Amino acid sequence: MGSNQPTYSPIHPTDDSRKNSFWRKLGGGSLSISIMVHSIILVLGIFWIFQIIPQKEQEVDFMPKGGGGGQPGAKSETNMKKRATMTTMNAPRLAAKGANSTFTLPEPDPASAMSSVGALGSTGLSGGLGGSGSGGGKGDGKGKGFGNGMGPGMGGGGGKMNPFGMLDPNANALVGNFYDLKQDSHHRPTGINDDSHREVVKEFIRGGWNERTLEVKYFKAPQKLFQTKVYIPLMPADAAPKAFSCEKEVQPSHWMVVYSGMVTPPKSGTYRFVGGADDILVVRFNGRTVFDHGYSLGTVGLYGAALNIFPVLAGTTRNNELEKKVRGLYPMKIPVTYYQYDSIGVWNRTLSGLAQGADFEARAGSSYPIEILISEVPGGSFGADLMIEEAGATYEKASTGAPILPIFRLDNLLPTGTPTGAPPFDPQGPVWKLVGGNGRPSI
Repeated sequence: MGSNQPTYSPIHPTDDSRKNSFWRKLGGGSLSISIMVHSIILVLGIFWIFQIIPQKEQEVDFMPKGGGGGQPGAKSETNMKKRATMTTMNAPRLAAKGANSTFTLPEPDPASAMSSVGALGSTGLSGGLGGSGSGGGKGDGKGKGFGNGMGPGMGGGGGKMNPFGMLDPNANALVGNFYDLKQDSHHRPTGINDDSHREVVKEFIRGGWNERTLEVKYFKAPQKLFQTKVYIPLMPADAAPKAFSCEKEVQPSHWMVVYSGMVTPPKSGTYRFVGGADDILVVRFNGRTVFDHGYSLGTVGLYGAALNIFPVLAGTTRNNELEKKVRGLYPMKIPVTYYQYDSIGVWNRTLSGLAQGADFEARAGSSYPIEILISEVPGGSFGADLMIEEAGATYEKASTGAPILPIFRLDNLLPTGTPTGAPPFDPQGPVWKLVGGNGRPSI
């Protein structure tokens, strides 16, 4: 019986089985899964961290460049501007740090301070509005005047600020829209050049200042700014796209800004705008274009500085061809009156100084639509100044004999001195007010 029972041989596990059994006893299966899961989480975490770390914005200093100097003559001045354009378009953006100037534009009301623009940052902003102090230390000012800023400033003011307007939509200010004429709304190049740029401005003015025509053709910056005055000393042309938060999408040339709103004068009278720009400054008041003076003339589409057109407009030089081109288009009375100041040496040579615009009537208590157009053509540098003169009023005289006029403004904030490259101004001048309205001309 014992011999009929089957014989069983012991089954010896293979080496792999032994290893597998030993690994499982150590919890190897769970460990493998845990390692893989934690590795995935670690990779995702690292990716997420790099995504949320903000890139450091490149800082732009809104300090003005020093003006004046240079070679005399319009042609050499404009050629220098063209060379600056080529450098600007092909080189990294440069900040105007260390510019030899003692001017700083006023900072707006704290509620609308441009410190909210990330590119400006808080470093270097004035320490207060309205305070007094000495040198270039941190300010302790209060109120709505000028404070002591960090770094060089004028009258103790310093730091940085956006000269193209404020962010606060509640400000007593004109609304400003920025357009890039080099690209359409889908960022496709338009192929614009200097001459066609002037034609765009000319047709916009002749077409009734209809901004819709710009919106459908060109890139419009999403950011609006709110402007109380146009008193912008010469500075790099990339300051405008930087101010409107579109510097990553817009190169610093062939741009245009239109400010608009309804205003009323402090008293009834006959007024005229006085000003100038590098490159374009045009003003329409109550449905009528009343001012146009700059390196390029927007109403006639001409490069006035290169053509030396200003002596022709002043009546001191005759040029039948140029006179024919401006006839019926130029909005100011010919012969044009020009004011020269020691602080605007370049403009005295190239633009004959600041120009006196056409007279217009404004009654206290009445509302009037106003549009102000500024534009940079080739790039390089930009500057614009708009003053207001009341007919029959008496003003203090500059050393050149020209009247020291008030800045056309909608607030009480003023620089505390004259920047290089900008005209002096009367600090006691009138303040116009922004009012509601339907935008139609007043009757």
